[in-house]
Amino acid sequence: MVAAREAGRIILGHYGAAGLVVERKPDQSPVTVADRQANDAIVDLLRATFPDDAVLSEEAPDDQARLGCSRVWIVDPLDGTRDFVARTGDFCVHVALAVRGVPTVGVVHQPVADATFQAVRGQGAVVDAQGARTPLRVSATVSPDEVRVGVSRLNMSAELRHALAASGLEPRAVPLGASVKLMAVAKGTLDAVVSFAPAEREWDTCAPEVIVREAGGSYTDLDGAPLTYNQADTRRGRGTLVSNGACHAGLLALLGPAFRASRGRRDGGGAA
Repeated sequence: MVAAREAGRIILGHYGAAGLVVERKPDQSPVTVADRQANDAIVDLLRATFPDDAVLSEEAPDDQARLGCSRVWIVDPLDGTRDFVARTGDFCVHVALAVRGVPTVGVVHQPVADATFQAVRGQGAVVDAQGARTPLRVSATVSPDEVRVGVSRLNMSAELRHALAASGLEPRAVPLGASVKLMAVAKGTLDAVVSFAPAEREWDTCAPEVIVREAGGSYTDLDGAPLTYNQADTRRGRGTLVSNGACHAGLLALLGPAFRASRGRRDGGGAA
């Protein structure tokens, strides 16, 4: 938690600053000095505190030596750089620990709201905000006809828009930035979040997954399979569905076929 909050302090020091330079990484995603400085603060603290553990971070080179380690810290120093640049307030810091590929500790800090969500596998999830600690619990909504579904505010794919329209979920889609929408599932103010984004990676999902699961929710790919961590390929190529658990099967049935059809077209095949 200390590392995530220190990163948040650094990020706020650049938030809204005049002359902020936005660069583009090879995948065309944005990066700023705030991303890099937050990364350095987190990685330095983790390596000093846990010298035998490996670190995988979005903003640090990955030499894959981590693949031989059972404990790997998975970090996104600024999840939602587009929202940071657009000044929506919807961006977060992720710090998580995966043990033998299983997400075990998760911290998501939202700097603008000064809210810190945290969980340890088997010990429940809480949020520290406004001087109080509150247990987190997902909603109980079951019917896909009633669910509120979080979607990306600034980076929603055409495939997901089509799937939401085809499934009838579009009227209840709620646009939010970065993992703010995932924490809304943990709080019970949203029922689900869906992503078809091919750029989604382990550092986008690890910390939120621990928190959502410990709040009683479910977190899978769009085939319904569990996510694994500390893999050679960190991409989430099968999309993700995050929910309160109660509506998960119904949403998979609605969204899974649309996801598979969109991937078939992207890969050069026909829609099944």
